[in-house]
Amino acid sequence: MRSPTRVLALAALATGLAFCPAAGANTPALATAEPAAWPTRPIRVIVPAPAGGPYDRAMRPVAQHLAQALKQPVVVDNRPSAGNIVGTQLGANALPDGYTLVMTGMLNTIAASLYDKLPFDIVDGFTHIGAIGEGAQWMVVRSSAGIDSFEALMQQARQSPGRLHYASSGAGSSGHLLMELLQRAADVQFTHVPYKGGAPALQDVLAGVVELTAVPANAAQAGVQAGTLKLLAVSSAQRSPVAAFAPTFAELGYPQLTMTAWVGLSAPRATPAPIVQALGSALRTALADPALREQLQAEGLTVLADTPAQYTQRVRDDTERMGAVVRALRLKAN
Repeated sequence: MRSPTRVLALAALATGLAFCPAAGANTPALATAEPAAWPTRPIRVIVPAPAGGPYDRAMRPVAQHLAQALKQPVVVDNRPSAGNIVGTQLGANALPDGYTLVMTGMLNTIAASLYDKLPFDIVDGFTHIGAIGEGAQWMVVRSSAGIDSFEALMQQARQSPGRLHYASSGAGSSGHLLMELLQRAADVQFTHVPYKGGAPALQDVLAGVVELTAVPANAAQAGVQAGTLKLLAVSSAQRSPVAAFAPTFAELGYPQLTMTAWVGLSAPRATPAPIVQALGSALRTALADPALREQLQAEGLTVLADTPAQYTQRVRDDTERMGAVVRALRLKAN
């Protein structure tokens, strides 16, 4: 039989343990660590298009300004492929730690319906950070091709259906969609030649391999200014301030070809919300810089500066909108 003294001692011990914190719960020595500071090393931005192309030319100055805002190097990693699929998939599959981002754009929302089996979901497979800007498409031909105007192009296309070839930066690109809309609106036929980006497409136009292309303004502007490319029309609602001589498609009688393409920045799905908010804030701070805005405007882009929520909604809305266009045109890339 236990003595009263031993019973009281055991009771006191039990009471004391009941009011002591559990080991590892709140004791200073075993307290939960604070989240590691971010960023502490360089950040990679995957550009799913060739170096020197429209995506790349827009992203590089943004990367420089982001590096200043985040106080870490921001490195551009070009991963070109048809439809921007390879680089975008690489971004979707990266660790969601804030150190790998990917440049996304309207091309991804078109591809969502153009391809039957994409290896990523552009809407829900990413954590979206913010839009950068939007720009029009410029339809250009080689200056020595003997096509001096949009009307001359249409005349040749009607005389020889399918003989004229147009290059695009890939199936599902804005230029591809624009040319498909034009063929149906004008009842003409061109032959599509897809490339892995706007830069190689434009190179083959200049080399005479194909006759024409529709690419973002920043890809074509240097050639137009140098006289090696002839600008036939622009897809913006108003004439371009840097090429006011070129008519809009609406002025030429095709208002359904009025369109702009946007680009932005996304992270892998499940990237922590504080990192996403920090990235979004840094991006908007960068885009507010007059020097960067001037650089992007020179590239034919109007700054958008969406918040993460706004950019997420833009991606969602355009995936539905462009999907309807792709289905109406009965386009498929595979």
